[in-house]
Amino acid sequence: MKTPRGFLVSTLFFAGLIATGTSFLEVSSARRLPAENLSLTILDTTDAHGRIEPWDYYANKPANLGMAKIATLIKEARAEDPDALLVDCGDTIQGTPLAYYFAEKDTSKPNPMIAVFNLLHYDAMAVGNHDFNFGEDAMWKAKGESKFPWLAANIKQTYTQGVPYFPPYVIKNVKGVRVGIVGFVTPGIPHWEIPDHYKGYQFEPIVQAAKRVIPEVRAKADLLIVILHSGFYRDPVNGEVWPDQFEGENAVSNLAEEVPGIDIIFFGHTHSQLPEKFINGVLLTQPKNWAMAIARADVTMTHNAQGRWEVASKHSRIIPVTAQVAPDPEVTKLAEPYQEETEKYLDTPIANSTKDLSGAHARYEDTPLLDVVQDAEMDAGQADVSMATMLYAGVRIPPGPVTVREAAALYVYENTLYVVQMTGAQLKEALEHSAGFFSQWPLREGESEKLPSYNSDQAAGVSYQIDLTRPVGDRIRDLQFHGKPLDPAQTLRVATNNYRYTGGGGYSVYKGLPVVYRSTKELRELVIDYLARTKTIPTQAAGNWKMIPPEAVAAIEKESDDNPSALTK
Repeated sequence: MKTPRGFLVSTLFFAGLIATGTSFLEVSSARRLPAENLSLTILDTTDAHGRIEPWDYYANKPANLGMAKIATLIKEARAEDPDALLVDCGDTIQGTPLAYYFAEKDTSKPNPMIAVFNLLHYDAMAVGNHDFNFGEDAMWKAKGESKFPWLAANIKQTYTQGVPYFPPYVIKNVKGVRVGIVGFVTPGIPHWEIPDHYKGYQFEPIVQAAKRVIPEVRAKADLLIVILHSGFYRDPVNGEVWPDQFEGENAVSNLAEEVPGIDIIFFGHTHSQLPEKFINGVLLTQPKNWAMAIARADVTMTHNAQGRWEVASKHSRIIPVTAQVAPDPEVTKLAEPYQEETEKYLDTPIANSTKDLSGAHARYEDTPLLDVVQDAEMDAGQADVSMATMLYAGVRIPPGPVTVREAAALYVYENTLYVVQMTGAQLKEALEHSAGFFSQWPLREGESEKLPSYNSDQAAGVSYQIDLTRPVGDRIRDLQFHGKPLDPAQTLRVATNNYRYTGGGGYSVYKGLPVVYRSTKELRELVIDYLARTKTIPTQAAGNWKMIPPEAVAAIEKESDDNPSALTK
């Protein structure tokens, strides 16, 4: 029988391979691999915090943000590269009245943020600390509805499978390239969250976990991406240390410096923005929070001498949401019934105001709006004293009916009420810590006023002055309780929140204090319930505290008026 020509050629070819010691796998791979380079695109969002429609729920007006506009940017990028990967760095299901309503009030529908993420075909999400805010049942419901994995390589867990389990990474095959995606979450969750909300989970330091997991993934991947719910410990531009952090909370620079094998880190948590930065050869990028931008990384892959893909170049940029970006009609249609139900709830009248009230200066002077929050806290917890701040200083309540919308704006986070037993000395320590967030007066030449964010609490139930001419730690003057100097040994019931109790904002004085009451409702709901019951908002402040000297207060308020973006921080 005549031997086929192809068989003879093949036999001679393989004989040559054997003689040269070359494997069939190497050659077959080399023959089928394209000679040209290959481009990959990765898109990233972070800290969307429940924002779908381009709408500010508290101001009740349009805003240039939201997943509906982000979807347009994603689809534009996919028109260039249909195989573009899409990832998110967490804090997704919490943050707006819409997110709250469908996590707590109406749980019959799919989680709206997850429905949008599914529609946009996300490939993976790193879990964020705020994704634990509604408790495990709400988190697991959202996670169970997700058509993409929630990743967290630094969570040690009693769960080994099913919805409660967080896998550490996923491997995706994109255009023949093996892309490893590893997720991490800030380990600060036990410092901020109610223990029942993370039962069965322990949070390992990010770098420690990465040194174990990254080599495992690197061996399986041609391109290794980290999606990280953690930020810079220092300002990446000027090197200034960010204030009020827990050790290990923000570990992105340490991760890049100490753990080899990572190609790209997408990160979040700090609500900042970074188009591109290289540390130790690792590309770092962070888009703006609240669905105000996406980060885009473009990677060129090439073949090495062994025929494996490797990174030839990589760069990133930020694509912002602007007024010119139209909302995506598919996302708008999906969100419409959620939006309508949320707006109906927010427009429900519950009380009345006879005066136009603003929270613009509520962090620097006593105001009726902060008094409402403190009155609600003391009423619900039967407390002697309340420690609170104006979380969203942009709140405004006009004369007339007060709706759930305005009441909700008085407390925009998912905190719960804690009432602790404190001594007079401990209360003064908390007040001194709060007073330390303000600049020394008079200012040094060239110095501008610091504008404290939501970490500067003030007290109701006691009276006092904050003297900014005094050094930090000795600014609280004339501290009185029921008209008499507060005895350092006197025991008080003090209302605060779960974030403060675990040391949030640097208030270490609260940690370990006896808890005499904790609410099962969020503080926002307690404020709404209080106003629905009392029906009115006071128009005059209690006048129990003030900051001195007046020149310092005037300078602080001018800086605040000149920098309105500070009202949302």
